[in-house]
Amino acid sequence: MACSPETIEKIAALLKGTNLQDLLSPQHVVILKDSATVEQSLKTLASKRILSSPVVAVPDVDAQEKGLAGNHQILGFLDVRDVLSSFLAELDGCGDLPKMKMLQKMRLLEEQGSSFATTALKNLKVFGGDGDFLHTSEAAQTSVLDVIVNGLLNPGDRGWHKGKHIVTGTVHRVAIYDSQFRITNIISQTDIIKFISMNKDELGELASKTAAELGWASRPVVTVGPDVSAIEAMLLMNERQISALAIVDGVGKIIGNFSVSEMRTIMAEHFGALALPVGEFLALEHGTEFQGYSHIHEHEVVQSKGHKFITDRIARARPRTPGEEVGQNLILVTPQATMVDIVDKIVRHRIHRWGVAA
Repeated sequence: MACSPETIEKIAALLKGTNLQDLLSPQHVVILKDSATVEQSLKTLASKRILSSPVVAVPDVDAQEKGLAGNHQILGFLDVRDVLSSFLAELDGCGDLPKMKMLQKMRLLEEQGSSFATTALKNLKVFGGDGDFLHTSEAAQTSVLDVIVNGLLNPGDRGWHKGKHIVTGTVHRVAIYDSQFRITNIISQTDIIKFISMNKDELGELASKTAAELGWASRPVVTVGPDVSAIEAMLLMNERQISALAIVDGVGKIIGNFSVSEMRTIMAEHFGALALPVGEFLALEHGTEFQGYSHIHEHEVVQSKGHKFITDRIARARPRTPGEEVGQNLILVTPQATMVDIVDKIVRHRIHRWGVAA
């Protein structure tokens, strides 16, 4: 169901008429040096509770403190997904992970993770695709619409930056740098959503369009069961070039969300934990205990009446709030939820994604 030409014109006027600089505010931008190791970089990201940071090559300057990059030495963004994708590339040839026993898998991940932790950022196999860069002189002439279309949705069309990462067609952030190549601001998809939320009265009839009408309720969702190991879930995400998976139980009910955001505080020494079932991994990350994973796999036991009684009892006692079993608070909407309601939820709960449930 399309919007009227008047509504489209009104929204376009808002986005074209708002300059990118109107969205910028003073920021302390965390910078990583390309000589930093994976272990050092993950600790920096975890301490700031951020998923990404620009990377620069600075021979004689402490870039993390001064945020200064030498001439033409801004290399790209590093995010946690880059680190994990590079780690997965290191595992290529180490055996068939899905067929390994949990303990064997854990030992392999710990061993490989210990070596991988010393790798310098400039030597990572996957690096720098989820972000673009814009000079301050251009930012002064760039509209919000241009940032959305050419900065976030189609960064390759403008050709400002190409990393070693296979970009899925969109990026999450654009960094602003000055003539001394100092990165002064980062504008993200979240900032754009906040801007739209602040101007929701300008959306006209689009504000009342439902998730179903906008085509958001029919998009396929990639899922895994809670007993699949976290590293296998990561491999699937890498293969499909997606940043999140829905964790569902035996009847298809969503019980959790496994995404790059869950790795926000991961350290190199934690890589062994990726051998755990993804349901248990999420529960431990959120400080709770997941009871849905069963360590009993013998067919005779699983098919017995006693085992069925116990599992049915656990199912009856399970929490009703989506995500509670693994310590998450999942934000779900119905196909009838309006665009403005969904935008408000994103801003209020500070989330990057939400699910549509019937």
